[in-house]
Amino acid sequence: MDEEDIEFTIAHNRRYSNAHLWFQDVKDERVMIGISEYLLADAGAVLRVNLPDQGQEIGEGDVLFSLRTEYEALRFTSPFSLRVTEVNGELESTPETINDSPYDNGWVLIIEPHADADDALLEADEYIEFLQEA
Repeated sequence: MDEEDIEFTIAHNRRYSNAHLWFQDVKDERVMIGISEYLLADAGAVLRVNLPDQGQEIGEGDVLFSLRTEYEALRFTSPFSLRVTEVNGELESTPETINDSPYDNGWVLIIEPHADADDALLEADEYIEFLQEA
């Protein structure tokens, strides 16, 4: 990230990965995933999103999804193995929704983890500490 000051919000009812993805428990042991506002503040406007297929199995360390912003191409890998149960198909035609509403309408995927994902994720306060150390 640049040395200049950027403004962003951290949603405290979510967990985070060190790759700046947020994870929120939904129902039936499923987890919604999106991109933190911190990353978006630096990456710029999202121009394109490449989503996995619904039902796709993704292993730990494999590409989860990717996107193109006005400044860079980003690939996000999965911190644990999972199955994709739903994709936000609206993002393919309106990728700017990720920037406009990163913690609500800009969600990317809903997944079903194959194992306990808690060890791979940071609580909001731990994520803030991680950002301060970066």
